[in-house]
Amino acid sequence: MYSLKETHPLNPVLTVSQLTNRIRDTLEGQFDSVSVVGEVSNAKIYPSGHWYFSLKDQEATLPCVCFKTSNANLRFKIEDGLQVVARGKLSVYPPRGAYQMIVTAIEPVGVGEWQLAFDQLKAKLEAEGLLDPARKKVIPMVPRRVGVVTSSAGAALRDILSALSRRNRNVSVVIAPAKVQGEGSAEEVAQAIRHLQTISDIEVIIVARGGGSIEDLWSFNTEVVARAVAECTIPIISGVGHETDTTICDLVADLRAPTPTAAAELVARGSAELLEKFAFLNRRLIQTVEERMHHARRDLVRYSPINALNRYQDRLELASVNVSRRRQHITNCIERLLAANNYKVKELKEKLYALGPDNVMARGFSVLRTLDGKIVTRAENLNVGDRVQALLRSGKITLTVESIEK
Repeated sequence: MYSLKETHPLNPVLTVSQLTNRIRDTLEGQFDSVSVVGEVSNAKIYPSGHWYFSLKDQEATLPCVCFKTSNANLRFKIEDGLQVVARGKLSVYPPRGAYQMIVTAIEPVGVGEWQLAFDQLKAKLEAEGLLDPARKKVIPMVPRRVGVVTSSAGAALRDILSALSRRNRNVSVVIAPAKVQGEGSAEEVAQAIRHLQTISDIEVIIVARGGGSIEDLWSFNTEVVARAVAECTIPIISGVGHETDTTICDLVADLRAPTPTAAAELVARGSAELLEKFAFLNRRLIQTVEERMHHARRDLVRYSPINALNRYQDRLELASVNVSRRRQHITNCIERLLAANNYKVKELKEKLYALGPDNVMARGFSVLRTLDGKIVTRAENLNVGDRVQALLRSGKITLTVESIEK
C-alpha cells in the first residue's frame, strides 16, 4: 500500500484541487490578457445574464464565458455563426477540470457593434411581423389633438411647436417629456408613449428627436421603444434624426417623417392647403354632378313616353312601307306568273284543238266503232256482215260490213 509519507520532496503527491489550482495559477499568470478571433458556436444566454459559448476555427475549440458584468453594456447579443474578437484571460473551471476563456470584451468582425445590434433587433421584430406594412394604422388627415414625445429642452420640441403654430393654430398639443439620450432614456420614451394613451382625444402621437450620431440616437433603436410603439393603440409618426437616419422606431411606427419638423407638418396641414383641397374636391363634385345630370337628361329624353310613341310610330310607318313594297312585289310576281301561264294555256289550247276530233273530222275523217261502243282501229277485228257506226263531224251513220281487205 502506497503512503503519502513515502513521497519525494521534489515530487510531492498533490490532490486534484491542488493540481488544478496550480494549473489555473499558471494559465492566469501566463495568459492574463489575450485576444482570440473565432466563430461563435453553442451560444447560450442564461437567465442570470451570463453568456456561455465556444470560439472555434477549423482545428480547435475554445470554451468561453462572458459574465453579466462584462456584457451588460454590449449592444448586440451573442449568437452562433458570428465572427468575433474576444478579449480576456485564460482560467480553469475546477468542477470540470477544463480550461476556459473568461471574456471581458467582444467585438464583431466585419461589422460594427452598433450596426450588428441594429440588424439583430430588426430581424427579430421583422420575424414577429412588427414591420409589416399591413399592421400600420392610418394617420388622421386633420387631427385636433396631438401628443408629442421628446425632450422638453431639445430643439426638436421647438421645431414641432413652431411648425404647428405656423400651419394650424387650432391643433392642441400634449407634451410627454422624456430623455432622448443616455442611460434610462429608452425606458422614459416607452413610458411617455404609454402615458399618452391614457389621455383622451389624442388622435396621433409624434415621437421625435433631433439629429446625432448612431450612439446619440440609440434609444430609438432599442427593443423597449420598438415594442411600446408597436403596442400603441394611437397612430404614431416617428421623426427621429435627419432624413438620412433610419431607426428601429422609424420602421415600427405607422409613418416615418424625415425630421421632427416634417412630422409636425404631416399632422398640421395649413388652412391654405385645406382650402385648396376643398376647392379641388368641390370642383370634382360639381363636375361629377353635372356629368350625371347630363346622362340623366339624356336617359329621360330617351325613355320619355312621347319619344317612345314617336319611335314606335316611326317603326310602324317603316313596317307599313315595307309591307306595301312587298305587296307590290308579290302582285307583280303573280301578274308575271299569270301572264306566263295564260300564254302557255293558249298554246296548249291551240295544240289541243289542232289534235282534237272535231278538227280532224272537219277534214273528212270519221270514227268507226261497234254497236257496243268499241273503237275499231284494225280491219281484222271485223267480220263480213258486222254492223258498225261511223261518227261524223255532225251526226252518225250505221253501216254493214260487206267486204274486208287486210
